Amino acid sequence: MHVMNRHLLLILLALGLITLAVVMLTYFGRVRFKGHIPGGIVAVGLGTLIAWWTGVAPVGARPEAAALHQPTPVIGDLLASFSGGHIVAYASVILAMGLFNVLGALQNIESAEAAGDAYDTRYSLTVNGIGSLAAALFGSAFPTTIYIGHPGWKALGARAGYSVLNGIFVTVICVTGTLAWIAWAIPIDAGMAIVLWIGIVIVAQAFQATPREHAPAVVVGLLPGIGAWGALMAKNGLRAAGLGGSAGPFSESLIGEFQKSDTWIHGAFAIEQGFLFTAMILSAAVVGVIERRWTVAALWCASAALLSACGLMHSYAWTFGDTALRLTPAWPYVIGYAGMAILFYSARWTTEEGEGH
Repeated sequence: MHVMNRHLLLILLALGLITLAVVMLTYFGRVRFKGHIPGGIVAVGLGTLIAWWTGVAPVGARPEAAALHQPTPVIGDLLASFSGGHIVAYASVILAMGLFNVLGALQNIESAEAAGDAYDTRYSLTVNGIGSLAAALFGSAFPTTIYIGHPGWKALGARAGYSVLNGIFVTVICVTGTLAWIAWAIPIDAGMAIVLWIGIVIVAQAFQATPREHAPAVVVGLLPGIGAWGALMAKNGLRAAGLGGSAGPFSESLIGEFQKSDTWIHGAFAIEQGFLFTAMILSAAVVGVIERRWTVAALWCASAALLSACGLMHSYAWTFGDTALRLTPAWPYVIGYAGMAILFYSARWTTEEGEGH
């Protein structure tokens, strides 16, 4: 069994690297295959062929025959949820997810503008909200959002028609039930290189679209996301070991166990909550410091203290197999951010110009 798993891992590694090479060749090298075949199609097609040849595909059991799935309104269920006490019970999730969704949409609008395409913020958010409400009427628990990666998709040659075709395609596969067949025939490894490339383009844009002297702020803005990813990996490892399942629930005792190996996991779990806020606020504060706009830097830190006091940053609660946002004050962070605000605001009186300036 171990040999088989190792063999499969080697195949998946080769599959991922070959499709990544196709993406690097066409998108980083700015060349195209003869016959004007898009690099994305070559990557996914070649990856799928390799997957079938090596036995990685098909994935799972053969799906049942596709059938028409007519969208069904669930207005009655939605109305019932208002009187069932669910709004209050899940207020921490609803409020946090709503704020994060708006924040992510604003970031993606800004990313598109940095790539040369300006969109009206009010109109974009309004359509985004209407889409979420319309989907909810038919039972969708997922809010629509302005999709990330505008610079990357634009670099691929995508225009307005891309979004239209994307919506049509997703609608067709959902209504016809053919998504199961696509997942069965095309392993995720065949297209993951494209997603990776989009991420690389977005990070590169963060450095390219900002002044050179603001590069430290970009790096600081990346750190909360990396910390949140580390927390996710740690929790996945705990679940793989049986915690959050048969071995028992997650609990406070985990922090002490991690500290035995000098791993301060409490900080990772704390930074995971509201990490989008943390990333934006800390990077903005760093820009204020770089430009010696002490009041601006102090105000950003004060806003971080306020969000931490409201529980929208750094405050978490243990669940059976996870950690979740808790709308209670994260006092150590409130005090820390308040101290930063005082320090930055008083810098005009307590500091002087250093050497080399």
